[in-house]
Amino acid sequence: MNKIQKMIDNITESIANFLSYVLFLMVILIVISILFRFIFNISDIAIQELIMYLHAVLFMFGISYAYKEDSHVKIDILSNNISAKNSQILSIIGVIFFVMPFAIFLIYISADMTMRSWLILEGSSEAGGLNLVFVLKTVIPLTGILILLQAISKLLKNIEYLKNEC
Repeated sequence: MNKIQKMIDNITESIANFLSYVLFLMVILIVISILFRFIFNISDIAIQELIMYLHAVLFMFGISYAYKEDSHVKIDILSNNISAKNSQILSIIGVIFFVMPFAIFLIYISADMTMRSWLILEGSSEAGGLNLVFVLKTVIPLTGILILLQAISKLLKNIEYLKNEC
């Protein structure tokens, strides 16, 4: 495993560890929200939005970890019926022609929207909501960056495997 690949995987692992705390916090907030709503008849838009923000961060940042761990949905019809070497080649093709372009597109398409949101410090359209929509929108290009980094790591792993195979 080379240094770049190890660094990328460490970043992804650190984010996954962070996400475990995000999940815990989200569950606590959901329980608090339910208790307040049904016991005290109190509903807070800010807490509901915070739960939604945490949910978005959990899934968006979790994509790169799922990709690292091969937990993502993929079609194994081809790779199950071919040799390990050809499977690695197929994986390289998938990374280069599908994953990397998707990640770059995600970064490109969301960068302008995110910058505009930061310029106006976009807030919630709900009365009493969080004025942090600009922070939530930042998650989108960061997700693209994390997917791109993990794709680079996968590409390096596949190339290393092919080098050792030959």
